[in-house]
Amino acid sequence: MTDPPRVSLRPIRPGDVRALAAAELECFDDPWPEPYVVSELIAPGRFHRILVDPAGMLVSYLFSAWQYLDLHILKIATLPAHRGLGFGRRLMIVAEEHAVEMAGETLTLEVRTTNTPAIRMYESLGYDRVGHRLAYYTDGSDALIMTKRVGVG
Repeated sequence: MTDPPRVSLRPIRPGDVRALAAAELECFDDPWPEPYVVSELIAPGRFHRILVDPAGMLVSYLFSAWQYLDLHILKIATLPAHRGLGFGRRLMIVAEEHAVEMAGETLTLEVRTTNTPAIRMYESLGYDRVGHRLAYYTDGSDALIMTKRVGVG
């Protein structure tokens, strides 16, 4: 077994938009269009992070938005060539650390009910299943709502 590639964590920058838009096409059946990615970068109350390899190439990314005391995970993805190496987990931990640092109370996300690997990862990180959204995705797929309480006694 080889070691996973070394990556660096940093905020997402405007220069990353093209790579993110291309990654969206590679990672999702319902990708965010490039203008939406741009709008997320400039929207207030956001926390976005990216993992890049030593050459500066995109490996994994996270978009999230504060909704009062809840950090809502809007999007998390790892490019297919880098899946299974713990990069998504690392970004989720970074988001949780940010939520605690900002005195947040919860992190919440939606995940396709059919995305078993992601659901397992979220559960292993302490997320609870708290609800269900019917036909949440553009293709009519349902979503599971998951939440984790943090920073509260």
